[in-house]
Amino acid sequence: MIQCRLRELIGAKARQERRRITYDDVREQTGVNKNTLTRLANDRAGMVGLSVIDRLCVFFGCQPGDLFVHVKDTDES
Repeated sequence: MIQCRLRELIGAKARQERRRITYDDVREQTGVNKNTLTRLANDRAGMVGLSVIDRLCVFFGCQPGDLFVHVKDTDES
């Protein structure tokens, strides 16, 4: 299963910048729809466009592998 680390990245950026960062802040700076951000944060997004991933990576100063991680499902053997 692929998990999005959006919440963790928002928290890390907030600590680094010593300010509160909201989904609205991310939306304003990246142009990514708030519903998309919410789906990503809750691991409900089925598909994410490369342009969305690119804009989030630029905003957080990270690589796609920092934004998404693969975790083994408990159902997998």
